[in-house]
Amino acid sequence: MAIEEADYQVIGNDGDLEIRQYPPHVVAETLVQGEFKDVGNNAFRRLAGYIFGKNDADQNISMTAPVTQQETDDGYIVRFYMPAEHNLDDLPGPLDDSVNIYEAAGGVFAVLRYRGGWKQDSYLKHKDQLIAQLEQSAAWQKNGEPTWARYDPPFMPSFLRTNEVLIPVEPR
Repeated sequence: MAIEEADYQVIGNDGDLEIRQYPPHVVAETLVQGEFKDVGNNAFRRLAGYIFGKNDADQNISMTAPVTQQETDDGYIVRFYMPAEHNLDDLPGPLDDSVNIYEAAGGVFAVLRYRGGWKQDSYLKHKDQLIAQLEQSAAWQKNGEPTWARYDPPFMPSFLRTNEVLIPVEPR
C-alpha cells in the first residue's frame, strides 16, 4: 500500500540520528484535548473527514504519511500533510471549524526512526533518546519541541509500524 510521504532531503547524520531539511508544506491540522492514547483517534476522525469529502467542494484528497502529533500547552496538534500536487489555493475549505489548512514552515530536524506500536511509553522512550543524543551532539542543538510521526495504518501489526520522533535543530 504505497502512499505519498512528506518530502525532505537528508543533509547529514549524527550517530543514530538523521538530519533532514523539510521544505514548507501544506497541512491540515486540528487541536485535540485529552489523553495521549485517545487524541490520535479523535483527531484522525476530524482530519479524515476533511480529506474524504467533508469540505466545501465535497472533494476527496489522497491520504499521505506521516500523521504527526505534537503536544502543546492547549492539547495536542495532529497534522496530515497534503499531497504535493496541491497548494493552499486549490484545496477546498474544511466544513469542520476545528480543522485548519495552512502552509507550515520548513526547517531542519533531527530524526530518530523506530519500529513498534503507538503506546505513549514507547514514544517517550525514543523522544528522551533523541534529546539525550542531541545534548551530546557536537554539531546540532535542539531548537523547538518534539513531534511524533506515524507512517502506517492501524491494521499494520504493531511490531511492523514505522514511527519517528522529530525535533527542530540548529547548528551549534
